[in-house]
Amino acid sequence: MNEKTYSIIGDFHTHTMVSQHAYSTMQELIDASRRQGFQAIAITDHGPEMMDGAIAHHFLCMDALPQTVDGIRLYKGAEVNIKDFSGRIDLPEQILKNLDFTIASFHIEAIAPGTVEENTATWLAVVRNTYVDCLGHAGNPMFPFHHEEVIKEVKKQGKTIEINANSFLIRKGSEINCAHLVELCKKYQVPVMVNSDAHSAWSIGEVSPALTFLEDLDFPPEMILNHTLEGISLFIQRRKKEKHMA
Repeated sequence: MNEKTYSIIGDFHTHTMVSQHAYSTMQELIDASRRQGFQAIAITDHGPEMMDGAIAHHFLCMDALPQTVDGIRLYKGAEVNIKDFSGRIDLPEQILKNLDFTIASFHIEAIAPGTVEENTATWLAVVRNTYVDCLGHAGNPMFPFHHEEVIKEVKKQGKTIEINANSFLIRKGSEINCAHLVELCKKYQVPVMVNSDAHSAWSIGEVSPALTFLEDLDFPPEMILNHTLEGISLFIQRRKKEKHMA
């Protein structure tokens, strides 16, 4: 019998109505998190070069938000868009260095898929960007890359990758890629995040497919950063120090 507990204490990839293809306010996401019994949430709206992303000034002003709302620890973040094969992302470092948590992702609305070599080179450049913390939905089969090369660099840079529960629904084929990525994360001791990629309050915390997936692969729950508040807090604190020292 497997006595390991697979759970998360908060959702760290969420979108508000600031991303116009999402449908809830920040307060509604916080309320949903509280109903789930969560301790934390990260708000990570799309960067400005997504077709309906937030303007850069939106992210600049997030520092004025409180750290805790209704008992929920509020982390201010962004999901930046990868824009070219050199790894350019769509928020400047002077904004990113003041955010708590930044995910970088490939989106077909922001960049056309490249070759395996181009996508690999892009991910490597993104991982080496001081201001990026997490690779978003990296299992997306539309952007194939050399998994081991990138995971080794994630380890070297002290970053993380995401197991995106929504990908199992909308990015068909992600499970195969994620299985290989998870095995590599086990091999190289790279922690992962489990997130919903919620675009409404009704999707907050809907990560059961991803947790079951990790359990089936016998991935250690203690290597899920948002499995405990201490784990994710220490990661974010370390990364923020590294950003400010850069």
